[in-house]
Amino acid sequence: MRIIEDGIKTGYPHIDQPWMKFYDRLPINTIDPKTNITEYLKQKNMDRMQRIAETYYGLNKTYEEYFEDSEIAATILSEIGVKKGDNIIYLMPNLPETSRIWQGAISIGASSDFVDPRPDSPDILANAKKILEIIKREKAKYIVSLDKCYLGMLKPIEDSLKDLGINKVILVSPSDSMNLNGKLDYLDDVINYNNLRNKKISNNIQNKKKTYQIILEKLKEMKNEEKVLDEAIKNSKLEILKYKDLVNECERIKYSKDINPDTITYIGHTSGTSGNRPKPITITNKNAISTLEQLEKSNISFPVGSKVLNILPFFAPFGVFDNHLLNLISGSNNIYIPEFDISEFGYLLKKHHPNVIMGVPSWFASLPKYKYLENEDLSCIQKIIYGGDSMSPKDEENICKWLKQHGSVAEVEKGHGMSEYCGCGSYAQKSYNNFGSIGIPMTNTIYTIVDPNVEDKLVPLKFEDNKDRLQGELVVSSDAVTNGMLYDEEIVPHYEMDGKSYIRTRDIVEMDRDGIFYHNARKDRSFVRYDGYKYKPYEVEKEIMNNENIRDIRIVEYYDEDKHGIMPIAHIVIKDNYNGSYKDLVKEIVYEQIIGNRDMTSRQIPTKFRIRESLPLTANGKVNTKFLIEEGLNGSEISVNVIETNLTIENIEIIDNKNMELKLKK
Repeated sequence: MRIIEDGIKTGYPHIDQPWMKFYDRLPINTIDPKTNITEYLKQKNMDRMQRIAETYYGLNKTYEEYFEDSEIAATILSEIGVKKGDNIIYLMPNLPETSRIWQGAISIGASSDFVDPRPDSPDILANAKKILEIIKREKAKYIVSLDKCYLGMLKPIEDSLKDLGINKVILVSPSDSMNLNGKLDYLDDVINYNNLRNKKISNNIQNKKKTYQIILEKLKEMKNEEKVLDEAIKNSKLEILKYKDLVNECERIKYSKDINPDTITYIGHTSGTSGNRPKPITITNKNAISTLEQLEKSNISFPVGSKVLNILPFFAPFGVFDNHLLNLISGSNNIYIPEFDISEFGYLLKKHHPNVIMGVPSWFASLPKYKYLENEDLSCIQKIIYGGDSMSPKDEENICKWLKQHGSVAEVEKGHGMSEYCGCGSYAQKSYNNFGSIGIPMTNTIYTIVDPNVEDKLVPLKFEDNKDRLQGELVVSSDAVTNGMLYDEEIVPHYEMDGKSYIRTRDIVEMDRDGIFYHNARKDRSFVRYDGYKYKPYEVEKEIMNNENIRDIRIVEYYDEDKHGIMPIAHIVIKDNYNGSYKDLVKEIVYEQIIGNRDMTSRQIPTKFRIRESLPLTANGKVNTKFLIEEGLNGSEISVNVIETNLTIENIEIIDNKNMELKLKK
């Protein structure tokens, strides 16, 4: 253990660590847990067992009940044969069962491998093949799945699953933890989202006939899905186990509890892709507990009893550690949000009146635009946090003013991080919450800056006497950083520097002499979509260039007024010998090269295509990406409208500049 003195001494951030003065000279020490995540959560909540831990469509459960349910999950997994070291694939949204089954798996030392449960396209077979590739690569032995995901993503590949030795699938329904009132509440959400899509004010329903029609259609859809599911289970070649039945039949047997800090208990996936596939990130008990300890010591936890939206997905470490588990170590109430219209984030505030909201910048930037929130009292909001991307200083200021006008005293706070170290490594609040900054590193994390032009090793940069800021590539060292290995495959390279292990972030940042960091850009031109998905243009450009009719392409970001956030636009140059329609060419790119490609996802579809005679160039003869971004939209674009929630894709519309539509039905 050692104490860092204030100020710049050597000029090297990783040695001087000037940010530590903001922590009242806290000691830097290595966190060495002797337990697993579940036991750690119990220790944190020993005196809070009767407080509400989770709310799901009106059903409340205490911390005591939460841990009891987690014990039942551990017993169930043991009973069906899951052992220490086994890998379980999850195709699950944010449901109470998602958390408790994961906690049960932690107790027995199994890895929980969370995959984005949203189908990539209306093509069921394409979705199933993509999931099969992940299951093969990540060597899963069991599957926990939402019933809809089983039908759409697993049923078509049952023969292949059986060949891989997977014989059991646990099914969960969103209604398993709903009582009658909860089901009525769910239907109310369906109605309200429909009204909002049609520009109606929530709870101001003028056409009762239309409302009844919506309810009847939804009930009919649910009944048909149940019938299809029952038939699929009856004819399945696998053993399909309904989790609700397993709970009812569970006999409390003893199982061997694993508390090894080095056990891999979580595998998440980056929101972007690597080599055109989601990159698996392995996290141990020690990694997870380290980040939770740092979040708490860095004063990022919430007041006991706070109501917090549990909305960020489990497959993203940012969602599971910095939202879900942070809620639990704070003694907060997790409000589970399994599915929502991602263009209507404001509805969740109106309905739940949470004390803490956490999300991506576009969700917050859109709040002042919701008319149904104009007169809403939001004094309930005590903390508002964004991550996943940066927000402009002007937007931060506008949101703070808007909150104040609605009775909230909260100031916008934000963090910076990567999936590779559990989603958060630096945080901005209080005196180090400058507009546009990403704050200071957490208590046991080192952020430092290296030469971005040297790839094979880390070359640290230092402050010059006449400079107030240092700029370069950000590298990170922390106990929370993944070891970067999946079985024998290196997923995340590590680099040694001055006796510590670091990973590269590919972020270009600046640091001032107080140790406050500012994000400038990505080395690889990537940007974050409005929903938090990290978009890497070069990967999509590479695939589209395989089209024999494309001569050149450059994908950049633009601000989408309907989504209230960033989306991709593809500027393409077509070869002279192409004689088809532009709309047909866009259809070919979307349907064959992205949706039909097992290595691509629907989130990589550019939502605008502009046909150009040539791409603008800089004086050095390179494509002028900055010009394309600043140019914006001119109305000539072909639009690709992916109608989606955070969980499903309903259909895809391709609309040309004459407003002609081509629909790819689900």
